[in-house]
Amino acid sequence: MSYNIEKETSLVDFILEIKKNLSKQKAKKLIQNSKITINGKVIKALPNTILKPGDELDISKVEIIEKKPSRPDKHRPFAIYFEDSHLIIAVKPAGIISAGKTAGNEKTFHKRMEEYLSKRDDNKTRLWAVHRIDREVEGLIVFSKSEKLKEKLSENWSNFTKKYLALTEQKPENENGFIENWLREGENLKVLVSEKETDGSKFAKTEYTFLRTIGKYHLLEIKLHTGRKNQIRVHLAHIGCPIAGDRKYGAMSDFKRKVRLVAFYISFNHPVTEKEITIEYKPADTFYHPSQNADEKYKIF
Repeated sequence: MSYNIEKETSLVDFILEIKKNLSKQKAKKLIQNSKITINGKVIKALPNTILKPGDELDISKVEIIEKKPSRPDKHRPFAIYFEDSHLIIAVKPAGIISAGKTAGNEKTFHKRMEEYLSKRDDNKTRLWAVHRIDREVEGLIVFSKSEKLKEKLSENWSNFTKKYLALTEQKPENENGFIENWLREGENLKVLVSEKETDGSKFAKTEYTFLRTIGKYHLLEIKLHTGRKNQIRVHLAHIGCPIAGDRKYGAMSDFKRKVRLVAFYISFNHPVTEKEITIEYKPADTFYHPSQNADEKYKIF
């Protein structure tokens, strides 16, 4: 809903004024779970955000879906975080290909999802993968239940907000910043960095923020501004911060560790209902604590 501000006040006080039966704690929760626009600009609003006379305030509800991490088992092999008649969003385990062609009889996450839903609903189900994440990476993947809708989502993919968590072996020199350059695929399917555009290269931009140190590792939050193959892994290695377990891009190889990169957050406007959907996934505690004395194996199904 839209409001015209007539006197200077804080955002939380304004909410309490228009929502007479709301407690201050619930007013803060409403702010946290809403999309706040002031004078046409979306802001990261806090309860003490100051509203001034003449400001135009718009508050729209955001649907946040958050679940505790779950591990696949024979009864419920997938953690599904959102589903309606148009879309389904689930967590892909690390160690399995998202979609597309595979060697031999290996099944993609896409194919396994189709088989699971067909059995669950006793009706043949088809899905279309809107995007992919690397085999070594776990996290949220969006599927469409129609090809037409998949094309619409793909066309608007740049409007999706996508965030990752990365556990790195080194702390970046600057605690936040942008990495911008050109990427191209070289030999052995390894992606290479170039500071200027070359034949076959694509511009890539990654935003990172240091969160905290965990033991000998460092946790970063990553926001993608482009979506290139292996982009986060290559960019972090390029600034001297390889992701734990990512031996392909310079991580220590004394033990075989799972790659500590997870697609934990996605936000977008539902293409049919137009409601903003924001989903957060919390990885298991083992994500933050790689084994220090043994090889790790991906456990799929």
